[in-house]
Amino acid sequence: MSGDLEIRVSGRSVTTRVVIGGGEADRAETWLAPLAPSACVVVSERNVLAVLGDRVGQALKSAGRSCETYAFAEGEASKSGATITALHEFFSHVGLDRRGVVIAFGGGVVSDVAGFAAATWMRGVRHVNVPTTLEGMIDASIGGKTGINLPTGKNLVGAFHHPVLVVMDPQCLGSLPPRDLRAGLAESVKHAVVFDEAFVTWHEANAGKILALDPPVTEALLRRNAEIKSGVVAADPYEETGVRALLNFGHTIGHAIESASGYGLRHGECVALGMAAACRISVEQSGLAPTEAERIVRLIRLLELPSTLGASVAKAGCVEVDAVMARLASDKKVVQGRARFVLLERIGKACLAEGVSRADVREAVEGVLGV
Repeated sequence: MSGDLEIRVSGRSVTTRVVIGGGEADRAETWLAPLAPSACVVVSERNVLAVLGDRVGQALKSAGRSCETYAFAEGEASKSGATITALHEFFSHVGLDRRGVVIAFGGGVVSDVAGFAAATWMRGVRHVNVPTTLEGMIDASIGGKTGINLPTGKNLVGAFHHPVLVVMDPQCLGSLPPRDLRAGLAESVKHAVVFDEAFVTWHEANAGKILALDPPVTEALLRRNAEIKSGVVAADPYEETGVRALLNFGHTIGHAIESASGYGLRHGECVALGMAAACRISVEQSGLAPTEAERIVRLIRLLELPSTLGASVAKAGCVEVDAVMARLASDKKVVQGRARFVLLERIGKACLAEGVSRADVREAVEGVLGV
């Protein structure tokens, strides 16, 4: 059923409406009209438009709305200052004013880039996320995190800029390569193990249907993830209280692995590796029972994600332990020279830790890299 779920996430002066429903990408005028934009720009990646077509842009043009589309080259390499400058120049060329709306149509890279461009154009214009990947729907589209990468690390330049609307169309997922679909599930595992043990059990019981994109199961997956992410963001929209930091479970080491791989590995694959590493540290540092750590690793593998960097992931190049450790030193979550980790006390209860020794981190990294 289209448009049957709305979750409101309140920030300082922003409310994000979340809509989930099959075919919503083709009903863009229905959900955009209440925003009364003076003009709109659809931002996407070239490969997304090649596979899905400019569905949002065409739907808006068919309704007689002023709309332009800008597509950049796919991949993490486009999360750069050069892409943002090119987007700003395009906004200027088409006359996007402060009443305009930027629409991100694509995965996490698109929402990061389009959101940051919107945040910095005329000191901030409204933007809408229409995620086309599972990772984008589950995680990147909700919460207002936008940004670009530097050679020294991922997402080091960015801003909080909450979207006014998030539209999830499960029909877009049918075009995803299996590897990308699996990678997106890492964020769902994260939400489950950090916030909801019952959701862990649900994943275990429905793994086959999840991987097969069974329609009712897929919508249930998106719905529960949206509820969890929205609840956390509503409680801490700008990462001021520490609640939202719990969403970084698996990301501290995961981002370092991703950067050290030259972004040859999928983000979700690296998060899965990071969660496996965080489980190792949690057993030693925060009292996570070894049986619960093993349960989490089993779920990662059940969803065909990597818990170690081996045959289950096509290596895009050698990832060295020293390179990962160097990336950890420049992670944006480092506080006074010490990386801050999200650890588990048990499934469903996480904590923040800054006293993890470099030796323990290195041992965990060596474990997941298979050294």
